[in-house]
Amino acid sequence: MKLPKWATALDIVAVAMAIVALSVLIGGGFRVPVFGSRLSVTEWWRPALWSVIAMAVRHALVRQHPLPQRTVQALLAWWRHPITKTVLPLHLATRGGVLAVGFLAVILIGFPPEATSRWRIYSNDFLDLPARWDTGWYLGIATEGYRFDPGARSEDQQNIAFFPAYPMTVRYLSVLLGRQPLWTAVGVSLVAFFLALGYFLRLARDELGDDEAARTAVMLLAVYPFAVFFSAAYTESLFLLTLVGAVYHFRQNQLWRAAAWGFVCGLTRPNGCFLSIVLGLMAVAPMWDAARRRPILPPPAGWPVIGRRLLSASAPGLGMLAFSAYIYQLAGHPFQWTMQNVAWGRVYRGLDSLVVDRVDYIAANGLYSYASTQTIDLFYLLAVLFALGSAWPVYRRFGLPYAVLLLVNTLPPMAAGGLLSMGRVTSVLFPAFLWMGGAIPARHRTAWIAGFALLQGFVAVMFFTWRPLF
Repeated sequence: MKLPKWATALDIVAVAMAIVALSVLIGGGFRVPVFGSRLSVTEWWRPALWSVIAMAVRHALVRQHPLPQRTVQALLAWWRHPITKTVLPLHLATRGGVLAVGFLAVILIGFPPEATSRWRIYSNDFLDLPARWDTGWYLGIATEGYRFDPGARSEDQQNIAFFPAYPMTVRYLSVLLGRQPLWTAVGVSLVAFFLALGYFLRLARDELGDDEAARTAVMLLAVYPFAVFFSAAYTESLFLLTLVGAVYHFRQNQLWRAAAWGFVCGLTRPNGCFLSIVLGLMAVAPMWDAARRRPILPPPAGWPVIGRRLLSASAPGLGMLAFSAYIYQLAGHPFQWTMQNVAWGRVYRGLDSLVVDRVDYIAANGLYSYASTQTIDLFYLLAVLFALGSAWPVYRRFGLPYAVLLLVNTLPPMAAGGLLSMGRVTSVLFPAFLWMGGAIPARHRTAWIAGFALLQGFVAVMFFTWRPLF
């Protein structure tokens, strides 16, 4: 017998209220603003009572598939699923390994004297480990919301430069997790990365048609040197999840799910809106000459289907516009968030100056001087070359949309900010890892994975010891 939807809804209510009751019992209750109102829960027995009532009504009317049995069955099904068996060990090893290396670096190497901007939340070095660099901005939004000072100078940093999906998720989950926003943020990153790896494994199997190559692609993404940020209280995990989730469901013609992931993508990072370009190209792919370029999607029934796909593809752009509408109410200009990036040094200089500056420096001082005195810049440069260098083979093997995804997420940030944070930017560009998984010969895969993992350890040391890598 199939369980009625209303019974499933009561099961969800019972579980949700039980979680709230446990949270209030441990953390002492909470008061949080929700859409202009204030949600207040300060007594644990009230949500506990609602949980009991929901369970009692549900099991009195429908005794089949009781909630405890369904919970155990769901956990066992998840544990035995092939995706879980492949992704979970890799996830635990890489994410836990990064945190372990970071902690060892802190206690054995320590912080450089020039790390004057260092701040702390906990006196315990391990508990304080995720409190690095931009994490403070996300936690500030999660705990205090957005603020804008119209009288501030252009070089004064303000938090409206950061998009809301990640910090708002942390804000509302942290009230259920003992009001510990720092580690709630890390938890959000870890869960999002696990889900992203699952999506990517499915996508890689579909695109490559080879399980071993697909697993290699997933491993390369997880051990990429700048995958360190998937263990941090940063947006990269959520951004990767929304990117891959939207593309996967769009490819499966599941347009509502693709639109939902795409909308969140547009609310996660400023460049999330560029996903609309990628999905738009996927929407019109069946119109291309199949003899010249393999379409990503099966041929549609006609123009109405193309129209529905284009509508779904617009969701990331709509997410960005939704945040811009909020900023208009707050600051009086819908795109004030773009202007705030000037305070972080993101000023348009063009790609030519980016190349000329480094060529001139190397010509004057030598390659060794560049590598030894500007090591982080060199690492960012190598990451950019990796992303741009993979665009052509990605185009030849997988088509234009994936190649465009690489370009629109690499070139605009470089033009506006040089190599600033390009390691983070390239860490989510999954088509590059998809291509590598299929292109690297089987006998060479272990060497590539080991090399990436070693470099990720180096990046972890730099990041967690407050070297200027962010």
